[in-house]
Amino acid sequence: MGTIVARSAAVAAAGLLLLVALIAPGAPARSDTVGQITEGLRSSRLYVTTEARGALDAAGQARVRRALEAADRADVRAVVTRAGVDQRTLIGMLRAVQSRLDRGGTYVAITADDRMLAISDRMSGTELNRLIAQTGGGIEERLVAFSRLAEDQAIESARSGAITTYVMLVLLVLVAAAVTGLMLVSRARGRRRLARQMAELKDSVQEDVTRLGEDIAALDLRVTDPGLDPAAREDYARALDSYDAAKAAVAAARRPEDMREVTSALEDGRYHMAAVRARLAGEPVPERRPPCFFNPQHGPSARDVVWAPPGGTPREVPACAADAEAVEGGADPDARLVPVGGTRRPYWDAGPLYAPYAGGYYRGFGGVDLLSGMLIGTTLGAVLTPGWGLGAHGDQLGGDAGDLGGGWDFGSGDFGGGFGGDF
Repeated sequence: MGTIVARSAAVAAAGLLLLVALIAPGAPARSDTVGQITEGLRSSRLYVTTEARGALDAAGQARVRRALEAADRADVRAVVTRAGVDQRTLIGMLRAVQSRLDRGGTYVAITADDRMLAISDRMSGTELNRLIAQTGGGIEERLVAFSRLAEDQAIESARSGAITTYVMLVLLVLVAAAVTGLMLVSRARGRRRLARQMAELKDSVQEDVTRLGEDIAALDLRVTDPGLDPAAREDYARALDSYDAAKAAVAAARRPEDMREVTSALEDGRYHMAAVRARLAGEPVPERRPPCFFNPQHGPSARDVVWAPPGGTPREVPACAADAEAVEGGADPDARLVPVGGTRRPYWDAGPLYAPYAGGYYRGFGGVDLLSGMLIGTTLGAVLTPGWGLGAHGDQLGGDAGDLGGGWDFGSGDFGGGFGGDF
């Protein structure tokens, strides 16, 4: 009797358990994590989540993997997941996998209810939407078709890129050739222009050298005369030495800057010639003053005089006696005219080419500091500023992202790259 009761109780308990099992819902299986999906895609271009195993059989998976492997240029990786996953969740999952895997250019997610989307760093959203729209059929057919279309797109992009690169290289070569040609032409023109200017400058400076030689010769000094003052003989010799130095410097000059040495020697020669004249006349040797501003050929200045260039501000300039009297009397001084483009004009309005010429004459008297004050408002004054260069003398995501079915929250907004889908 007890045995029968026990058996009846056992049968009742088993029936109760079966009823509970039939009535109660099954415990949900834990969804695949981002880490699991990432690891799966390291060894295969296709990953089918646990919840979507029934959506694509083994044969279908093998065919999709072959198609994905064949699309090596497109480098597509695909994830098959359960039905009902929303777009935002899938995008977050794909971005998380992409950042962890750090390989592959395009990631595709397709749900068991045949909803597809993709993200890509290589294709725009418009291009992805066009490829997805061209796929049809079930999961297997759509993934195979997407792989083929993505590979065709990658090949075409590579071809277009190669053509673009070739065209750009050709254009760059042509532009470089054109720029080089322009530079060569510009340099050639610059050299020719400088040669013309240098020839004019040399002719002008040679006039100063010749004038000094003529003035020395006009002294008609007999250096062998025993009655000649030795100091006069010494000044005369120094004037001749300066004249020879000026001749050698103008012959060796190749650049405008070289003329500084010529005019520096000319200034020295003219002072010593003035000293000879004073000694021969029995007069005191004159003070060594800056050359006459208006015409350095006149030799050392006698005094300063107030003068203003046309439209300029009055300033004091050193002048020889004759020019000082002319300016004070309202007349024009005897200006040093130099050739400029077929005409002659005062050297202070002849442009920057004559800056070294002027700097040499005034090197020993403050150089550019003196000249810049005298030449304010003139063409030459525009370039004669301190430091201009008249010489050394003062001229001058971590951790696991969560479960696929666990309501991920990857944030909203722009995930970057292209995105397309048929949601």
